[in-house]
Amino acid sequence: MSTTGIEITHTVTRAGSAIGFAVFIGTWAFLFFKHKRKFTALKKKKYLVPYAWGLGVMVLASACTGGLLGLVSGFTTGTGNQSGVLASKGMVGGEGTVAVAQQAHLTFSGSWIALILFGLAVAFCWFAKNMGERVLMVSGAFSGATWGLSISLGGIAAYTGVPLSNWLGALIIG
Repeated sequence: MSTTGIEITHTVTRAGSAIGFAVFIGTWAFLFFKHKRKFTALKKKKYLVPYAWGLGVMVLASACTGGLLGLVSGFTTGTGNQSGVLASKGMVGGEGTVAVAQQAHLTFSGSWIALILFGLAVAFCWFAKNMGERVLMVSGAFSGATWGLSISLGGIAAYTGVPLSNWLGALIIG
């Protein structure tokens, strides 16, 4: 499915994964340099919680292939893939269109857990005290929908979060 030229997909390409990794590194590098090159600033909960929440929610949302969550995460993944192809052609001279995503899917009960977490993330963004928290959440969400789904180091969230959410959903919902 294509909307406004962006392909809605749940498969991360190598170029999309590279863009997600670049956003991850760029976010934390910005915070590192903003706080006079001190790593202790990166341990603060006010930075870790919104970023990790956004990353985790979009990893789980990307494991839902249908519905509203599937549409939102598929659009984000497709945007990352397309921007990765554009950046790859201009910066490193290749396309990187090889798929590198793992294919774990949420069960019905696990999808409800993901929907509740997505709703809480939207409420967090709506009621955030400042723009910085919103930007961190969106940055984490973009990284989660691209790099967080890859079969590399970024995929740790998918390899742990999806089975955990399925188990938790089966435990709570049935």
